[in-house]
Amino acid sequence: MKRQDITYQDKLNELRLDLSHPNSKGICFVLLEAETDIRLFRKFFDLSNCKVENIPGGNPKLEAAVSELVKTYELVIGIRDADFIHLDTVPYATENIFLTDFHDIEMSLIAEDDAISAIVFEFTDIPLKNHTLLREKIITSITQISLLKWLNNIENLEFKFNTTAFYDLVSFANLAIDFDQYFNRLLSKSPYAKIIDIHIINAKMANLMALNPHPYQLCNGHDFIKTFAQFIRKQGKVKSVNDDQISSILRIQFTKEKFYNTKLYGFTKTWANSKNCRIYE
Repeated sequence: MKRQDITYQDKLNELRLDLSHPNSKGICFVLLEAETDIRLFRKFFDLSNCKVENIPGGNPKLEAAVSELVKTYELVIGIRDADFIHLDTVPYATENIFLTDFHDIEMSLIAEDDAISAIVFEFTDIPLKNHTLLREKIITSITQISLLKWLNNIENLEFKFNTTAFYDLVSFANLAIDFDQYFNRLLSKSPYAKIIDIHIINAKMANLMALNPHPYQLCNGHDFIKTFAQFIRKQGKVKSVNDDQISSILRIQFTKEKFYNTKLYGFTKTWANSKNCRIYE
């Protein structure tokens, strides 16, 4: 069976068998959202004492898998993107699930100055002193979309973001987005949208912005990467650059030393100590 054909139930059944095997005694199972997450996290964990696997189906399936498996085997944890959880007023408390420090693991990588400079140096001739400024400009350019996604998350407005592209609407003269055009495009992809009046949407987004959300908690790392890739292509330096290339460089730049400075590392290490197991070298 091809990896992309493996269903949630297939993976759950596979893990149940693995957990019950005598050779798995004392092994910690670290479950992740996506296959690309494995490429990053497997270099952090002690693979002689851990197995790092991904669960198909996103956050809900990851949480469901951990909830199910810990009933019979306690050394199972999940690491998921925080999304907007850190912006919520209600604390997140789901057994054996740990959150990324920022909106998603990509934003944790993007937050590192060295990682940003690596991709800017690779694809542009922009001087070092302007690298963090470029990062902030790109974050600003996607802030409206990020606010709309947050609003959708809060009010379940049923907008279909996954099928609606936006990065071609960003003006790289000033890194501003044509939000009106994007919203019309989004509505065309969202037949069950609960609010279609852009004036109401703008007012609600303004209220959320007034809460002064941290941009790295608000913005989606994939959106940043897509916008950055489009910026590079528009600059004409590297016409063929794609999201995967940028993501790969970011992962390579995120070293163990950087990971060991995260809250995620601290929380997972504390959990491991409480279980008398070693998950890091």
